[in-house]
Amino acid sequence: LQAVRNCVQHVGIPLAESLRMASLYPAQVLGLDHYLGRIAPGYQADLCLLDEGLQVQATVLAGHLQWQADAQ
Repeated sequence: LQAVRNCVQHVGIPLAESLRMASLYPAQVLGLDHYLGRIAPGYQADLCLLDEGLQVQATVLAGHLQWQADAQ
């Protein structure tokens, strides 16, 4: 996740492309892009939810909430 932050904040890569660089492209290289690397029907729902500062606010594994930051 720090790599995504670095791409956005220091290199100027758009957030959407930075997220693809951390999810879809590795899945494609590994030949797993038929069920990983996208948020779409039929894909494994493993993801983290980020706030505007790119800090993790929740994690979801196989479509189930696993962790959520405390409400402020």
